[in-house]
Amino acid sequence: MAALWVKCIQLFVFCIAIDSIACARKPTDVLSDVCSTAFSEGAHGTREGYSKRVRDPSKHISTRLVRYFWFGGVLQAISEETGIARDKLVTGGASQFQDQSSGRGRGIHAAHVIRVGTINSQLKSKSDSLNRALQNFIGHTQNVLREANVWHGVGGDIDRYQSDKLTALADVDFTGPLEPTNRRKVEDLITPFREIIDKYVQSGDAQAKTVLEEDKVTVYCVGPMMLFEEGKAGYDMVKNGDFVKHYDRA
Repeated sequence: MAALWVKCIQLFVFCIAIDSIACARKPTDVLSDVCSTAFSEGAHGTREGYSKRVRDPSKHISTRLVRYFWFGGVLQAISEETGIARDKLVTGGASQFQDQSSGRGRGIHAAHVIRVGTINSQLKSKSDSLNRALQNFIGHTQNVLREANVWHGVGGDIDRYQSDKLTALADVDFTGPLEPTNRRKVEDLITPFREIIDKYVQSGDAQAKTVLEEDKVTVYCVGPMMLFEEGKAGYDMVKNGDFVKHYDRA
């Protein structure tokens, strides 16, 4: 019985610690992702209902790969605009920004699509608008089942992947041709992500099965060309001003 009480206390302390970390994050504006389904009063009721809708976990996981390449193009363009090296614009690590909590209890998490740490402090002095836009983009979350976001599960593995691969992502040139050099670099980024998904899909773990369905996780379908084009789209959005227009709502 004493051991059970110890476990309960440890779990309680852990939950308090997680809540404290979330509270310490800088709040960002609640904005739809540029690729999100458009708001519809008939489908979503209210704007709050739209922003707090629960996403399909398999689609959320796939989005985390696709948007990571889009993010890579964004960083390349911001680097060119500001002179800050691509691999110095953001650090890996715990999320520093968050747009909202799930508002649906502990079973539903507000999960980051892009999980990286701090933004280079020079960016604010170089371009306040790009700095705010990048904060809002990084702070964007989607409501998903807790199992898709916990640190010791697939969500945590993808968190670590996104932080660990920033240097490799910065090595892809989204202004050049895909063939041959960029293809190899993109493939080198796809492979470890798919390995994460394979580990959970094939594990036989019941909890993993509630999160991932192999036929729904589109990371098995997307190839280097599509992801490279996503990076180009992110790059172009910064260059034509749409990134700031959408994400900077100061």
